[in-house]
Amino acid sequence: MVAAARSAQARALVTDAAQAQQAARTLLDAEDQLVTGIRELADTHRRRLLDERLHQADLARLREASDGRLRLGSLQAAGLTTVGQVIAQRQHLHRYPGLGAASIAQIEAAIESLAASVEADTVLRPDPDRRSPADTYLLRSLHRLVVTRRRVRPVLGRARELHDAVAAHLGGARTANDFWRSLFRGRQGRRADRAALAALEEALRSPRLETARTRVLAAEAALANEPTDAQLWRKYQADAATYLTLLAEVTGPQGGEHGPAGHLSSDAADRIDQLRLDTSLLKSTLRGYQSFGARFMIVQRRVILGDEMGLGKTVETLAAMCHLAAQGERHFLVVCPPSLAGNWMHEIRRHCKLTPRLLYGGDAAKNLGAWRAQGGIGVTSYTALERLDLGDATIAMAAFDEAHYIKNPATKRTRHSRAVIDRAERVTLLTGTPLENRVAEFAVLTEHINPAVAQQAAAAPSPDAFREAIAPAYLRRNQSDVLSELPDRIETVQPVSLSPGELVTYRKAVWEGHFMTMRRATFGDPARISTKLDHIRQIADEALAEGHKVLVFSYFRDVLTAVAAALGNRAHGPLTGTTPPLQRQQIVDAFTASRRPAVLVSQIEVGGVGLNLQTASVVVLVEPQWKPSIEEQAIARCHRMGQVRPVQVFRLIAEDTVDTSMRELVAGKAALFDEYARPSAAKDANAQAVDVSDNDGPRTSERQIIEQERARLRESGDEWHSDSRR
Repeated sequence: MVAAARSAQARALVTDAAQAQQAARTLLDAEDQLVTGIRELADTHRRRLLDERLHQADLARLREASDGRLRLGSLQAAGLTTVGQVIAQRQHLHRYPGLGAASIAQIEAAIESLAASVEADTVLRPDPDRRSPADTYLLRSLHRLVVTRRRVRPVLGRARELHDAVAAHLGGARTANDFWRSLFRGRQGRRADRAALAALEEALRSPRLETARTRVLAAEAALANEPTDAQLWRKYQADAATYLTLLAEVTGPQGGEHGPAGHLSSDAADRIDQLRLDTSLLKSTLRGYQSFGARFMIVQRRVILGDEMGLGKTVETLAAMCHLAAQGERHFLVVCPPSLAGNWMHEIRRHCKLTPRLLYGGDAAKNLGAWRAQGGIGVTSYTALERLDLGDATIAMAAFDEAHYIKNPATKRTRHSRAVIDRAERVTLLTGTPLENRVAEFAVLTEHINPAVAQQAAAAPSPDAFREAIAPAYLRRNQSDVLSELPDRIETVQPVSLSPGELVTYRKAVWEGHFMTMRRATFGDPARISTKLDHIRQIADEALAEGHKVLVFSYFRDVLTAVAAALGNRAHGPLTGTTPPLQRQQIVDAFTASRRPAVLVSQIEVGGVGLNLQTASVVVLVEPQWKPSIEEQAIARCHRMGQVRPVQVFRLIAEDTVDTSMRELVAGKAALFDEYARPSAAKDANAQAVDVSDNDGPRTSERQIIEQERARLRESGDEWHSDSRR
């Protein structure tokens, strides 16, 4: 009986060991197998998409592919209307009247040229509106890779240790447990087999391998825990950036990741390229351009990161901080507008293992003490810097979000920010709009971090020379450079004709010089039907019916109140400057988590800055804004990395009103940014001579526009209330 019990225990031990070894092997092979499988799936899927697009292409695309040289009369006469039909008849083209060998060769060349063009434009991106079986299968493989990166990678060392320990003894232990095989092993062989069985038992019962086996089995269970298709698509829509980043990483190299690195010295470029980024404290996967951005911050030490909105400046910054923390640094600081503090706390917890500490508000003193003693990432606001005692802590890196907030050297927040900048080891100014009104504003930001570079830029005789001068301290990449999978942005200017009542209100405001009343004339009377509100309601109704989420932005609180009331329980918000930061984040979280189509209503300078709202794909700008950057930032809340649908932007422009004049002024400011701060610009101009803002401030522009509108009304014969002009 005792021998039988021992034999049963030995068999159970061998079975457990074999299962543990198989589990460890599964984890060790999981990532390589998934990557290989995803590449094969992606290639097949991309070829299928290419075939679909080619077969649906209009026949005229062949003429375009041949630079207009190809004649299509014979094909059209035969009733062929698409490229797909021509491809299907490739072997029989010689039977068509008028098509000789030369013409057929031209058609073949045009098909190949078109195929190359379409392939270059074919983006692999799972479509949540179609949810095809191929997309779902690809997405499931990507989800397994996400789980592997998050749950399996951390235990690979233990898995290898467990696998090797079992492998060293399992063969002998199996033989010792098999009577007939053991019978022919001889005395020495049986002794060695029994020793292997004992060693295997001792190894598996050791605390270290018991812990390893527990972690390995838990990771294997996580890998086997498959979501349903519906759950899978919800996960994708909630965190598409992660899935698309992995897809881009696995399926090929990315172009344009460095940005304007060509202007850097060869020594600086080499040091950036050679730095191996330590991501052990980072939870997220970086794209190539994001890794370069993090390394740029670390090597160049004091920089402006001006990446276009939506490219992930936050995670790039956290990656740099995580690298420094892995090297032993402890204290990091993020300074941002109060409305973004909650978002930064959320993003820190989401993307990295460093501890976020909120250094303003009710618990500021307690959290500040913990930050000084234990380190972490302190998050504070520009307004709280004046009261923030950082002690003698060495700030390894400070990041200033929406850094254009400190472009005016005369303000308190700029002076207090500068004090932190001067004491920090590394500094990154984060802004997608480093230049909003004039080149001098850009120079102020550059002077904060590198006065020598700022001085060289100030003397630059042209935009090209300006960009070359600031290259050591400034990095910007545009969406078109690095996000090939980003869906289209479709902009529509929606003309709005004022009703007779609104026209009376508008004319009165013009003659009385009430600029703000002019801007919201269509919302002046709550009892009256608003033409812009009608447009908003119509856009929202159509978008919601099609399953899309909507963002509505306006400068005016009373306009937002009217919009929210008109949309009823479909509206979240409004978010305004008076909404407490915690409540703002709660409103955004509720909108993002909503499984039903919904509308987020927000003041443009509150919800249009620093938030991630990729679940929305329709944006309504109720009226033009003074700065192009404000509108661009609002649109970039949803047209950013992780967006999976085309983004529709509707600009509501009241015809023959202040809206038109403001758009013309904004266009000039946008041109200035393109010339100096966007790397692709190549025009020649004098930096000191370019200034499209007003010497006397926005009031001057308001007066100019009022006078323009009065002149336009006079030309139309309207002298109403002209005697009351001011």
